[in-house]
Amino acid sequence: MSYLTVYGPEGCVDFKSFKTLFQNEEGGTAGWDEVQFLDLSGLLNQHLTLHEVGKCLKRPSATAAVQAQVEALRITDEVVESWEEEADEDGTSAPAVPAAKLHVPYFANLSRLSLANPGPWASWPELLRISPNLNKLTHLSLANWPRPSMTPNANTTSMVSKHTSVSLGGSHFYSDLDEDWHEATNILRRFSKDTYSLQWLDLEGCGWLKALTSHPGKSGVDAGLSTEEWSTQEGIPGPDWNGAWGRVTYINFFQGWIPSDSQSLQNMPASIVPAQLLRWLRDNKDKDDVKWKLNPRDTGSAVMEWIHREKAARQVGSDIQSRRRSAEGPYCRIDFGWERPA
Repeated sequence: MSYLTVYGPEGCVDFKSFKTLFQNEEGGTAGWDEVQFLDLSGLLNQHLTLHEVGKCLKRPSATAAVQAQVEALRITDEVVESWEEEADEDGTSAPAVPAAKLHVPYFANLSRLSLANPGPWASWPELLRISPNLNKLTHLSLANWPRPSMTPNANTTSMVSKHTSVSLGGSHFYSDLDEDWHEATNILRRFSKDTYSLQWLDLEGCGWLKALTSHPGKSGVDAGLSTEEWSTQEGIPGPDWNGAWGRVTYINFFQGWIPSDSQSLQNMPASIVPAQLLRWLRDNKDKDDVKWKLNPRDTGSAVMEWIHREKAARQVGSDIQSRRRSAEGPYCRIDFGWERPA
């Protein structure tokens, strides 16, 4: 599956071919219970949706398992011994061999799942629907997922009455500018309660990290972010970092690229993050394991937006660490994709 995510063309896997990968020649299972890691990065499409993936994550009942075994035996008994039987004397062909039924695989022991880069096929409502079956996951990638919303298509839609206009969705078009994270934090809280075994969480390229914490952390001095810049609402029920997600010890906050235009960084107002990034680039930009992260083409406003998001990510990370310390919980490593100089 991982090779398909890298080398396969867009939409190369549908649900039928996905099931075929896990069948043996007799139409039975092919080590479903042995599957612990499933990489579906970039593979979701109109013919392989989250709803269909969710079918593979349901916990089958004992009755369903017995029925599946009986059905497999029945199909096996009907298969003729030879695929090359000669035609009967009257010219009629031998009875057609029935096609083996493709059973839906059940990944009962799945512990690592990647749903990264879903494109337009990301669906938070569907992810919440299948989340009760994700309680055994220890590693999960939601890289480049959009802002959590139950009604993403209604973000720009509103209903106008005599007195006011009301957004039809849980989030409106200007939610980011207004620092309105009510819906997003509520969705993440619900999702976290079902994924309580998580230890490793990949949120690379996600622009909604503020929704991970329901209120401002400290003053934000370490992150270079003022309290005026950080205005998420108090009291929003977000994920519990000492409860449902209390086992998480690694989170990836990498933005997916790192600006390397030194001139743009030098022209920015004096701040901690640009200064640290300039020093880091000076020491690391020529390393082979760093070059792929750098993007020299984006300059000016793109670099400024990157710095703003980096500050926000640091504040979120600082808030998570603060909560862990207050409850004497385990240390959580926040990975920004680059290490700020000491």
